[in-house]
Amino acid sequence: MAKDIAGYTDRQMMKDFDRMLDSFFGHADRMPSVDIRQDRDSYVVRARVAGYRPDELNAYVEDHVLHIVGRRADEEKGNRKYITRERRCESFERSFTLPEDADEQRLEASCRKGVLELVVPKKAKAEPRRIEVKVN
Repeated sequence: MAKDIAGYTDRQMMKDFDRMLDSFFGHADRMPSVDIRQDRDSYVVRARVAGYRPDELNAYVEDHVLHIVGRRADEEKGNRKYITRERRCESFERSFTLPEDADEQRLEASCRKGVLELVVPKKAKAEPRRIEVKVN
């Protein structure tokens, strides 16, 4: 492993740099990555939430904004002495404004293999209908 003039290894230097960025910018790297796609009849939101149990996840809609929340306490707190600790137990919240045609009342959520999937159906479009004009 290469060492710089201060005696740091490349790995130590990167960890220190990551810690500095985390303290300055927050923990954006710990937010779950999200894919949003539009299908013919719905919008599908998929978030990578590996490590979270379904009871630690919540999704709700408020003022036409979809919120995805993961809350958990660090399960490994206590009298433990770590030599290295890279796994994080973080809480997160992501928010997305829903399109006008989203039917937020019929939103469905499921979690499988570390992926939270939310299906937001589209509202049915009003079909044009012909109105018969009667003659008196």
